[in-house]
Amino acid sequence: MPEGAGQWWAVLQLGSTALAVASIPSVLLRRRGRPMAALSWILVLVALPVLGVALWWLLGRMHLERQRRRRRRAHERLAPALTAVRDRVRAPAARPVLGFCRLPDHLRRGIFPASAGNRCRLLVDATTAYPEMERAIEAARHHVHALFYIWRDDATGRRFRDLLCAKAREGVEVRALYDGIGSLGLSHAYKRALRDAGVQVATFLPLGVRTLRAALNFRNHRKILVVDAERAFVGGINIGDEYTRDWHDLAVELRGPVVDQLQEVFADDWHYAAREDLASADYFGKSPAVDGADAAECAVIASGPDFPAYNPTHEALFAAVVTAQSRLWIMTPYFVPGPALMAALRSAAFRGVDVRLYLPRRSDVRLVEMAARSYYPDLLDAGIRVFEYLPGFLHAKAAIVDESLAFLGSANLDARSFRLNFEASCFVTSASFVAQLAAMMAADEARCSEITRDYLAAQPAARQIVDAAAHLLSPLL
Repeated sequence: MPEGAGQWWAVLQLGSTALAVASIPSVLLRRRGRPMAALSWILVLVALPVLGVALWWLLGRMHLERQRRRRRRAHERLAPALTAVRDRVRAPAARPVLGFCRLPDHLRRGIFPASAGNRCRLLVDATTAYPEMERAIEAARHHVHALFYIWRDDATGRRFRDLLCAKAREGVEVRALYDGIGSLGLSHAYKRALRDAGVQVATFLPLGVRTLRAALNFRNHRKILVVDAERAFVGGINIGDEYTRDWHDLAVELRGPVVDQLQEVFADDWHYAAREDLASADYFGKSPAVDGADAAECAVIASGPDFPAYNPTHEALFAAVVTAQSRLWIMTPYFVPGPALMAALRSAAFRGVDVRLYLPRRSDVRLVEMAARSYYPDLLDAGIRVFEYLPGFLHAKAAIVDESLAFLGSANLDARSFRLNFEASCFVTSASFVAQLAAMMAADEARCSEITRDYLAAQPAARQIVDAAAHLLSPLL
């Protein structure tokens, strides 16, 4: 290396090391109460100062107070109007979801009260879900509200675009909301075609100089479709061709009072992104409760980084795990649970609960895949059965608790869903719905490879070391 270049490199190393050391107090304050996360970041700063400083100040300082305050103020402006509408179209009350009866105020807006008299239809894979969504849109008379983390400008995306444009030209109110990072590749021509047809289009946290860190960290990972306030869809399926190939995913179609809860989540996000107030009776109270043996109790869980203390998705899933008595089957593409949820899973297995995890053999995020494998020895030692799905990429996010409670939505079992992403999921209390979901999981189990201690022992030493190294980074994922 030339002498001048060597001197500049030495200066860069010295400067980055100084910045890394100066960043440690910020890490300690921002990760207060989470020592493993703090230690992981300090390890990155010390071992890789140039990269560590860049990652911390660009991504790590996830509690971006300006954006959190802006989001909270937007919600507070809309909340009174939403409450007034909710009071006018109040749904039949059901039992508190998971027994929650003394929630703090900020969690009440994320853990909705359970409503009775809903119909739920399980939709397995995009090849089933897309036709149902398209039929619902085609039948729309008043409005279509679509929120997806990912919209692709591919054959699937263009089919949905053309359908939304056609409904807008008919005079139906159409609103399309997408995430600024998840849909970063969405072309201007695609969006222009929507707007030219009369579709209202908005970006959730668009990528820009002032919003770069917020957009990279705070992603709207929700997948919601509401049509005429009469039916809604929620799950893990975005809009793109890959979901029609070898991706295994889930959605649920909902009718009944729970539709208002998903409409409220959309209205809150839309108000933040587009500054339009949808707190009107025109958009609520159109899906009455139904009777019958298959009527379900439902409660939406909406979470995000704007919750100041506790994350609704994490709190609800933790409660579901610790209250399980006989069965706990969990399906997730990304498994980085954190100490509390790992302890709850072990405790369930120790109580004799049949705990099973269904994970992908191959993930689209290799670092998360390796971090997930690092938990396998502890899971097996606790008596938890782990299955890896073989035919394709398992992207479904669902859980079964005992014989009548199911969880399904956009949330993964990882730190990003529990702290960074805006998520929307739904608890369903229905023995018939759970039976359908259990039958699907049992069929999927036949397409899985069960992880055993012999399998783990046979893994190459290099892979075990890499997985263990990825585990060190799990608090950051």
